[in-house]
Amino acid sequence: MTTGHRLPPTTSAPRSATPWLGRAWTAVALVPVFFLIAFAVGEIMYAVLGYQPENADAPTWAVVVALGPTLVVALTPCLAAMLFGHRATRAGDRRGLVPLALGAIAGTAILVLTVVSEVGDAIRR
Repeated sequence: MTTGHRLPPTTSAPRSATPWLGRAWTAVALVPVFFLIAFAVGEIMYAVLGYQPENADAPTWAVVVALGPTLVVALTPCLAAMLFGHRATRAGDRRGLVPLALGAIAGTAILVLTVVSEVGDAIRR
């Protein structure tokens, strides 16, 4: 005999995880936008320091000063995706692992490619 009460489906995410998951996916979507903004920031930083990035003749101190703000801008959405994805996962929604992994992969790729590029320029000098 049925009582007429329905249980909620077990596949739905807990309500507390929903905003974190949305924020995590928003951060993933903003990775290319922030990458382009970081590129512009890097160009501006080189110009402010009096060097042209295409010449690769900037001293090490200028490269480090220019890379600081550039990496902060580029890695911000990656770290946000990781943070919000982790919070969604902790709130009980395993779907948060996907933006967490994407943020980690994108952030690692940006960091490694930037370091390899700048080390290669330093070796050629």
